[in-house]
Amino acid sequence: MRGFLAAVWAVVALVPGAVAAKGEGIGLWMEGQVSEVRTEGRDIRLVLTGRFWFDQYRGQEPSIIEVHDPRTGGAATIPVLVMQGRPFYAMSENWRGGAIRKSGALLEILQAASGSGKIVRFELADSRLAFGRGGTLAVEHAIVRRATDHALR
Repeated sequence: MRGFLAAVWAVVALVPGAVAAKGEGIGLWMEGQVSEVRTEGRDIRLVLTGRFWFDQYRGQEPSIIEVHDPRTGGAATIPVLVMQGRPFYAMSENWRGGAIRKSGALLEILQAASGSGKIVRFELADSRLAFGRGGTLAVEHAIVRRATDHALR
């Protein structure tokens, strides 16, 4: 009996089998010009003029849902409250490279980008969103995992 069980375990371990993976998830992103950057304790409050989108992954094909200004169909003005995640990655402009940064780096990136007209992209986690009348959106709180750092080369 012991030999039979050992043979069964050997077959199970050596024969490749089908693995079922859910492959489901959601990504929260925003990008645009930042203004009115200020701190509130560990949080950073700002206004983003740009777009916010959801990537929903179900199987192989992601579906993307974007939030625009409901009146113009263009860039939305979104009030945002965020905090720097741990870990936090500063990303190059093309997002093909990045570097891990210490506490306070997100605030420095946002202050440098504020008023410069440069576009900053954010990857968000643990987000709390508020959808208002007329299709408005506010990010009530989110953790930023990655953001564009225009000084990163």
